[in-house]
Amino acid sequence: MENYTFEQFEEILDQGYQVYFTYLKNRYLLFKTTENCYTQKLISVRTKKSTS
Repeated sequence: MENYTFEQFEEILDQGYQVYFTYLKNRYLLFKTTENCYTQKLISVRTKKSTS
């Protein structure tokens, strides 16, 4: 996995790429919608497994 600075991350989004990332086991999609506006969508939610 690679670490990015905020500037690199912003440049990637400005070029039209979509970024998928996982945070606390939830999967998200981040993309640029308009000038200085970015949208984050929740793709999948971590499910808790019940223990018996």
